[in-house]
Amino acid sequence: MLTDLQARVSLEALIEKYLRGRDPDVGLLIDIVQDPSRQVPIRSVLEAIGQFNNTQFTQQELALIDDLFYLYG
Repeated sequence: MLTDLQARVSLEALIEKYLRGRDPDVGLLIDIVQDPSRQVPIRSVLEAIGQFNNTQFTQQELALIDDLFYLYG
């Protein structure tokens, strides 16, 4: 199971991989992910990835996303 910090770092890595250079609001998403007083915005990140990048996630990324949904709904 991921800690809150691990979840945030992992989600930030997904943002960097799939949204950097594509989404003009990538900086805002990263700021939200890094703010420990806010809930991890897993749904917002996945919606942005779907909007700006038509991709197939790796098995490891899918497992991470599953864990993030389990932790943060």
